[in-house]
Amino acid sequence: ALSVSRIRSGPVDRPRLVALVGVLTAIQLALFAWYLNANIIRHLYWDMYSWVLHYLDYRAQGGWWAYVWGSHDVHRPVFIRLLTAFDIEAFSGASYPFIVFTTACHVATGWLLWRECQAGVHGGFGRALGRLVLMLVFTSVAAVACAVPLNNGYLHVLTCAVLAIVLFDGADDDGRAGRRWVHWRRAGAVLAAIAAPFASAVGWAVWPILFWIAWRGRAGRAWIAAIAAVATAFVLVYLQGLSIGQAAGSSPARALDSLGSLLGRLNYLITYLGLPWTRAAALTVPGRVCGAVLLGAGVWAVLARGVLRAPSGRLERIGLALIMFSLGTALLAAIGRVEVAPDDGVLVPVRYSSLVAPLYIGLLWVVSPALQRLWNDAGRSRIVATGVVGACVLLLALQVASGQAAAAITSRMRATIEQFEAGQTTPEMSDVVFSDVEQARREWEIIRSAGLYLNVK
Repeated sequence: ALSVSRIRSGPVDRPRLVALVGVLTAIQLALFAWYLNANIIRHLYWDMYSWVLHYLDYRAQGGWWAYVWGSHDVHRPVFIRLLTAFDIEAFSGASYPFIVFTTACHVATGWLLWRECQAGVHGGFGRALGRLVLMLVFTSVAAVACAVPLNNGYLHVLTCAVLAIVLFDGADDDGRAGRRWVHWRRAGAVLAAIAAPFASAVGWAVWPILFWIAWRGRAGRAWIAAIAAVATAFVLVYLQGLSIGQAAGSSPARALDSLGSLLGRLNYLITYLGLPWTRAAALTVPGRVCGAVLLGAGVWAVLARGVLRAPSGRLERIGLALIMFSLGTALLAAIGRVEVAPDDGVLVPVRYSSLVAPLYIGLLWVVSPALQRLWNDAGRSRIVATGVVGACVLLLALQVASGQAAAAITSRMRATIEQFEAGQTTPEMSDVVFSDVEQARREWEIIRSAGLYLNVK
């Protein structure tokens, strides 16, 4: 296979088509901003009550390390702990720090992926592909994750994972980087990998990926050994005091205890990878088919192009790492959440879609050499051009459909939470505010008496 780094634009550049893709991308980004604003929820609900109460306990009793390191289910949400502390101390509870920080993280993710695409695929096709990558990143699902503090962690872990992958594999960008700079970049990648599980426990998936990059990128035995040692020590420390089996609903050790358990986890895995399509009841079956195809394609790409032979270039290596990340998060979710009761009949929450986007991007980068050869073939370039425009139009339609649906749900949620804070009680509150409404009311009174989160709308 041709090295992606040596691909150059041929005689067919199609500037009008590239411009059209640029217009569609601009619309997608504008809609992202629109739906981010439309879906902001600054009120407290569900886990946010425990976040604030945990901080109030710290403020009353002290113990900064215990506050930051404190677990929440199977996670140690250090990012959320720090943002909660800053929000309370700086703004008496406004939720804006969550929204601004998460949006900045996601913009950084999009920029990193766009930059790698531009560096690895040249010419008009590279510009078109880079804009398609942006459309895959800046979805309305991601906009909701930025807008709702409860969902922020999914984008934090994505940023850490992408940063770790790009930094560690970026040491051989141009062959002129000094040895010291190489080590600094790789050390930064290790720090990003350490940070990832502090956003969400699925960040563990980054560690075997770094190990693989070190192997295939020929980082040397010292770095391979260092990653293995740091990863092992980190996971052991992270797991101290966590009761994973109880939090996840069943012990992961029982993951293979029966055929029914295996089928249930496989169904969850396929449903996860089929997001966002599997979120719509009418698209459940096609979505699962899509998930099964993506699972097969991802596993094939990793084995055939990442294990059985060395990747052809840096972009392919990063693409395979992105595929591994999505598959790893899906596998961890299938092990840890398969027996958690579905929410309103939804097996896998749509918010996980942001963690599936790297799978699409990675597969595109793996096949990009073949696609660019078609693009540069005057007789067959129309096939790729049609495919790129078709994908952009489909993503734009999905952006509007899912964004409008999310905005409607958010509007109803805000109204229900405002009724709760006004002292009213409705049947919907047990689904929106908290499962135990009376407990939530007691916690809200404690928070309100502390003068926090009183001026949110």
